[in-house]
Amino acid sequence: MRIAVASGKGGTGKTTVAVNLAYFNGIDLFDLDVEEPNDHIFVKGESREETVYRKVPRIDEEKCDFCGICREVCEYNAIVVLKDKAYTFPELCHSCGACSYFCPRNAIEEVDKPIGKVVEISSDIKLTYGVLEIGEAMPTPLMREVKKRMGKRAIIDCPPGTSCPFVESVLDADVCILVCEPTPFSYHDLKLAMEVMKKLDKKFGVVINKHGLPFDVESKIQAPILGKIPFSRSIAEKYSKGELLFDYEDLFREIYDRAVSL
Repeated sequence: MRIAVASGKGGTGKTTVAVNLAYFNGIDLFDLDVEEPNDHIFVKGESREETVYRKVPRIDEEKCDFCGICREVCEYNAIVVLKDKAYTFPELCHSCGACSYFCPRNAIEEVDKPIGKVVEISSDIKLTYGVLEIGEAMPTPLMREVKKRMGKRAIIDCPPGTSCPFVESVLDADVCILVCEPTPFSYHDLKLAMEVMKKLDKKFGVVINKHGLPFDVESKIQAPILGKIPFSRSIAEKYSKGELLFDYEDLFREIYDRAVSL
């Protein structure tokens, strides 16, 4: 079973839940927050990495007659054609190939552009994650490359928010664990994430992190509560040192069992 760990906002404890859930249940871990991965802080071991590329257009201006067809077929405004000059904007390109396919002069070549790397760490569990190139605007192509290495049994650490990267990360999950804090801000964004889960027709439950803060979020959540991680200084100290929560092994086993049974 593939279990995605997500939330509506950052900083709620997704990484805490995902890493400990994977470790204490012996499951491969995939960090899809390619813009700012941090699961590797908690998983030490030998690593290997592979550069990932995507196709972008390169225009041969000796062949180009500046007809503008490439500009017309590009849905993402990644090509600008002037009277005697053509410009490409790789940051906007979605690598669809339409420009080169429709070019009547065969003046457009698709070339490889590095967008990041996929890293695998072998330890007590296997961690796979992506690192997006600085300045690269679209994380989803790299996320898909990470997902290609995913088996049928996986814990997925998702990026924060409810935008395209969030949706991409939960698409192939069998069930989703949404992590929230007992704060009005976290509850607001949790509701957004729950709406996305319903639209995607995904099974989901909620883990309350920092349980014990005064805001009553538990009575407001219209979803199964899979577990409660206490508001604890010792947990914060362990997290800051990149340590696992061995004192709560039974809790993370229970969260996994409840998630599987949803």
